[in-house]
Amino acid sequence: MKKLGASIVAFLSVPLFVIGLQFLIAGAEPGKSSRLLVGVVLVAAGLFLLLLGLRRLRRLALIAPAALKTNAVALARRLGGELTVAQLRAEYRISNELASDTLEELVAKGTATREQREDRVVYVVSGLAPSLSEKVCPYCGTELPVRTALRKCPNCGAQLDLKKT
Repeated sequence: MKKLGASIVAFLSVPLFVIGLQFLIAGAEPGKSSRLLVGVVLVAAGLFLLLLGLRRLRRLALIAPAALKTNAVALARRLGGELTVAQLRAEYRISNELASDTLEELVAKGTATREQREDRVVYVVSGLAPSLSEKVCPYCGTELPVRTALRKCPNCGAQLDLKKT
C-alpha cells in the first residue's frame, strides 16, 4: 500500500507540471503576467510532488526484504564480516524488529551465524571474515610471514607453500 501511495503522488505531479508549463507559455504574451505566477506555482508543485514520490519509492526499494538482506551482507563485508542489529538499524534507519528479522532470516538461510558476545548478539556472515596467510614449509613446518621475500625454507631449503588460516 505504501508503494501505491508513493506511485500515485509521483504520477499526480505530471499533470501539474504539464499544466504549469502551459501557463508559463501562455504567460509569455504581453499583458498575461498573472499566468506566469500560476505557471511557476504549478511547476513548483509538480516538481515537489515528483521528488517526494520518487524519494519515497527509492526508500521503499532500499528497505524491501530482499534488498535489505543483500544490503546487510554488503554492510557486514564493510565491517569485517560481523554485524549487529544496532549497526543495521543505524545504517538503513529501520525498526529494531525489521533489522532483527532480516538478520534472523540470514541465519535461517545459513548465510550467517548468531554469536553471543558479552551483552550483545553478533551476526557473523560466513565467508567474509578476513583470512590470514602465511608461508609454511611442507617438510619441516617452519612458518614465516607472507611479507618475507623468501621462496625457500631457510631451515631445509624446500619450496614454501602459502597457507590461509
